[in-house]
Amino acid sequence: QEKSQQLEAALEAERERARRDPLTGKLNHAAITEALREQIAATPEGGTLALAMVDVDGLKLANDTFGHQVGDLVLESVARRLSVDGAIVGRYGGDEFMAILPGADRQAAEDYRARVLAALTAVGVTDPQTGAYVPVVASIGLAVYPDEAEAVEDLIRLSDSAMYASRRQRLTNTAGNQMGRTLGGERAARMVGEIVPLLTSDGEIKDKLRLVAHRLSVGAGYDAVHFVVEDADAAGLQSSTFARLPEEDLEAWNRGQRRLNARVAHVLDQIRRPIIIDDVRESAFLDPDVRDGLANAGFRAIIMAPMIWSDRVIGAMSVASKERAAFSVRDADFIVAVATQVTAIIRMSTLLRELQESSERLRRSHEETVMMLAAAAEAHDHTTGRHLSRVRTISEMLARELGHDEDMARSVGMAATLHDIGKIRVPDFILGSSDSLKESEWELMRQHTIWGSAFLSERAGFSLAAEVARHHHERWDGGGYPDGIAGEDIPEAAQITTVADSLDAMINDRPYRAGRPMADAVREIVSCAGTQFSPRVVDALVRLYERGDLAFMNGEQHEERAAA
Repeated sequence: QEKSQQLEAALEAERERARRDPLTGKLNHAAITEALREQIAATPEGGTLALAMVDVDGLKLANDTFGHQVGDLVLESVARRLSVDGAIVGRYGGDEFMAILPGADRQAAEDYRARVLAALTAVGVTDPQTGAYVPVVASIGLAVYPDEAEAVEDLIRLSDSAMYASRRQRLTNTAGNQMGRTLGGERAARMVGEIVPLLTSDGEIKDKLRLVAHRLSVGAGYDAVHFVVEDADAAGLQSSTFARLPEEDLEAWNRGQRRLNARVAHVLDQIRRPIIIDDVRESAFLDPDVRDGLANAGFRAIIMAPMIWSDRVIGAMSVASKERAAFSVRDADFIVAVATQVTAIIRMSTLLRELQESSERLRRSHEETVMMLAAAAEAHDHTTGRHLSRVRTISEMLARELGHDEDMARSVGMAATLHDIGKIRVPDFILGSSDSLKESEWELMRQHTIWGSAFLSERAGFSLAAEVARHHHERWDGGGYPDGIAGEDIPEAAQITTVADSLDAMINDRPYRAGRPMADAVREIVSCAGTQFSPRVVDALVRLYERGDLAFMNGEQHEERAAA
């Protein structure tokens, strides 16, 4: 019999545990709903019963911002404050509770709601890691049986609707005061959208951060906003503040921030979530001199949020108010969103700058490689002197004159530099010959276009140069080599290089002839437009010549002859 009683007691305890929410110890959803049915059934004729539906405002934000440990403390705190006046309490959902008040009429229910809300306002929750105060806010809706609803489902629905109405009313009532801004999702998103152009504009990081701080202070009503961010360029910190303060108070705020930076960075790096200081004068988190400095500047409440990039805290964002207990979990969530956005844009701007610098270094390295290749060919062809570098310059000028941007013009110039790279395989006795070449020798010379193209095609980044190397001896009328293509079938970079190459060859000395005056060379090229050369490229050359842009070539020509 004793064992049977023990077994029955154990089964009853297990059944009771199955009816309870494991976190708060209150009835779970099924049990509180069944309890409501039982209490209605037990209410005598003429008696009443009140139902309170309770929503914990901002629980998800508390979980996301401070972690589930703090969110659990909020739920436990609410559950304890609801358990007064004989209320039967249950956790109806993730952030909802239900409280049954047997025998309560409307007035008794209103008194219960007022006591619970007052208790929640007084207690709040403290983040065990940072000591930050997290206010607990709830909305409570009431319905009375049988005066307002008789069926269980109707009573729940009515109290639930009243709860949402209470919540809307509370938000409306607080919207007018400075710190009741709560920054709902739509407004927060709009403000974040407004600061993006400020961060992506040209300028120094410090100046950008000050603009953002000013926009946040004005838009959200914060008395001061402060950023401190690692500066990759300066290998130190960049800080910026905007505060609606007299100059001496602003300096006190900045001094407090400087003293706070080292400790805050250490704590934020550990907890990776915001710190809310409800009153700087009472905070054990702050050193006495920091407390005094901030208090002397007139500040009472502060939020500090980490700025995290690639799982590393690279800075902090601080917001201050002159009012005590000014910030809610919604403010913390908004500040985290802003800190995240600012961090991402600042870091992406830094990475973009680094990428641009890296690309510039890569471009210079590419150009150096091209010039080394060209120098190898030039050294092999002793008669050309500075021919390749001049062809590059002329080709770039022609490309710009034809409407190409600077990057494309540079690419065409680099490709033109390598147009004769295939000559490195042509025997010296042919390249250096001052006599007319035999047909077999010409055949060998013509192969340099194919050899150059094959050599460059095998290397990434040299596709344009490979086209130029192969086709710079094609003719507009189709009589060129190696493929005999004509007109616009000839790649434009090759059309440009052909004109540049021919102009430089005409005006500079060769072993078998003297160079010609620039005017004569231009006239001859014009006479060959439409047969040997592209008419459009020739027109561009004429414009350059008439403007005097090619005058530098006469100077180089004289220098080379004097040196000779």
